[in-house]
Amino acid sequence: MSFLHPEFLFWMLPFVGVLFYFWFTQKRDNEYNFSPEALQKLRVSESNLDITGRNTLFLSASLLIIIALAQPVVQQEKIVEAPSTVTIALDISTHSLIKFEAMKTNAMHLVDEFEGAIELLAFDSKIYRISPASKDRKTLKELIQNLSPHVMNTEISDEKNVRNVCKTSGIVIVGNTMPDREEIETLRKPKEHWIYFQLFYFPLGLAMILIAIALSSMSKRQSVSMALVFMIFMGESDIRAGVMDFRLLKQANDAYLHGEYDQSARLFGEYQRLHDSPQIRYNCANAYFKAGHYARARYWYERVVTDDPKLIEWVKINLAKLPIENSEELQKVVKKSERMVNKETKNVQEVIQIQNATPLFLY
Repeated sequence: MSFLHPEFLFWMLPFVGVLFYFWFTQKRDNEYNFSPEALQKLRVSESNLDITGRNTLFLSASLLIIIALAQPVVQQEKIVEAPSTVTIALDISTHSLIKFEAMKTNAMHLVDEFEGAIELLAFDSKIYRISPASKDRKTLKELIQNLSPHVMNTEISDEKNVRNVCKTSGIVIVGNTMPDREEIETLRKPKEHWIYFQLFYFPLGLAMILIAIALSSMSKRQSVSMALVFMIFMGESDIRAGVMDFRLLKQANDAYLHGEYDQSARLFGEYQRLHDSPQIRYNCANAYFKAGHYARARYWYERVVTDDPKLIEWVKINLAKLPIENSEELQKVVKKSERMVNKETKNVQEVIQIQNATPLFLY
């Protein structure tokens, strides 16, 4: 067995070792105040794994994940590929006739050196294709032999352009001298590589099983709500506000019950901006009503949109009690609201007490 990426082992194992060393050696707060014998007597026996056992499982899972990242493999089969296509590039920049003929002779000798397909190119400042990849040695030699000296038109010889444009893995540049013999032997050598059987599935699967065991062994008091984790990742400010908002609502209710209506209206307004609902709008309107801010109270009463019949009834009652310039109209509204309440309440005195109370809507 071998690893395709052993660098994961070299770089990650030391950090994981240091992390779990501190993890295993850390002490709880109560261990600084009590001896191990006292803690052992106070501890209730339970069927779940202790913290050391869970940390051991997490350590084992971490090591297995690092091993999976290093990609363990087993050599399965050796593949020997045929020699790849070789490109023979002839330099046709301006030379003497003797050098030009020597270049063609060298190119024809190179055609016999390689067993695979051969592609013929010519180049100066540009690149010209003489023949696509072919194994027909006779035709390739005839093409080289019939190459005319009149193709030499410029003194520029751009080998770099050939290596950038050519798509084959082996390129041989041919001039008036033969290329290096070592370079030719390297290109002639067949390519070998192994087919591997991947083993990373096994440590990765075992790591997932160990993590599942470690998490399932936690007691209920140590469990974490997935919704809470999601909210923490979504943003710290939102989760902090959601947890503490109940205090704001309690302060608003207490201020209303103690007659601090301006303070109650302000607190209900802050809570309404965070958690809007018909009930909160109704409570906010009640606080403004009691504080004597009738215009604001009417504004919030009119914006209590709900299907709750009880809440709709209270909104109508309180709207009817808001000051109206025409006293006759006020009496009509009050009488109408009294008739509506009397349908459900037989005691007239109870109706009067309810109207005078203007209670908060409890939900």
